Amino acid sequence: MQSDNNDLVEKFEKMIHSDSSIFLDTDEIEEIILYYFNDGDISMAQKAIDLGNSLYPKSINISILHSEILLLKGNLNKSYELIENLLEFNHNSQDLVFQKAKILNKMKKYMDSISILKNITYSDQLNFFILDLLLKNYMNVEDYDNSIEILIKILVLYPDDKNYFDKLISCFNLSSKEDEAIDFLNDYLEKNPYSANAWFEIGKLYFKKNKIKESIAAHEFGVISDESFSSCYIELGKIYEKKEEFKKSIYYYKIVNNLNKDSSFSLYRLSRCYEKIGDYDNALKYLNVIIEKDPLYEKAWISIAKYYLRKNDHDKAIENLNKALNIISNNY
Repeated sequence: MQSDNNDLVEKFEKMIHSDSSIFLDTDEIEEIILYYFNDGDISMAQKAIDLGNSLYPKSINISILHSEILLLKGNLNKSYELIENLLEFNHNSQDLVFQKAKILNKMKKYMDSISILKNITYSDQLNFFILDLLLKNYMNVEDYDNSIEILIKILVLYPDDKNYFDKLISCFNLSSKEDEAIDFLNDYLEKNPYSANAWFEIGKLYFKKNKIKESIAAHEFGVISDESFSSCYIELGKIYEKKEEFKKSIYYYKIVNNLNKDSSFSLYRLSRCYEKIGDYDNALKYLNVIIEKDPLYEKAWISIAKYYLRKNDHDKAIENLNKALNIISNNY
């Protein structure tokens, strides 16, 4: 197939350079347009469209590709007019109606786009694209209730898609629907029991509602599902910090460290836990690791200053505190 495409493109380019004419059917022209479109060569895509329009002026697919090129060029009104003119004679074309909704979305006429999409009769082939465009419209008008409804439908089609899953959780959070989010995640986990991400999200929600036992259980299931899923270990560390069980916190933060997935945040929490149990040397050890990796992490410099203050080494304490103050002053 790739070889056939290359032959078509070569044939087309020879025609352009020699200013000759060749016969290509609509499928071949579409393939040439898509080749240049995907390659980012808009100039050659436009030449292929011009040829397609001259040979097949009534081709819906070529016209839709033409409208896509116009959108890329920022010619939204021309793209809209092109599709509107075609719809006068092809008002039942699902593809044209969908393209009109897509252009309206680009024009920021989100409610007009939604109105078209809600009333369009579509095939299974268009189902996902309509749902995805509806989602974009609803998100743009901050209609999180409808966004949630659409995202749940998309996740039925693609349950492992992390991008849509994260968007759904975000919409639940933005609409303050914590109970509904928990209900959804419980249903989701019944069908996808090894989704570490879902266990992580429901664990955070339980923690927010002060359901500590449920939160711990969720994050433990998360690490059972994926032993390398560092986010659940960090959450377990945070939970045990709240319970003032600092040795357990240290255990979970060190797992993150051993997985080489540590961050300045997790290392700082680890340092703080050592400080809470009076192990100041280990606390300093991890603070030094932080400033090696992230010298602008002002909290680490402040904690180092406190370490030296405890030892009555005021010069070093002031030196480290000044470093923190310089970072803070440059950030504001």
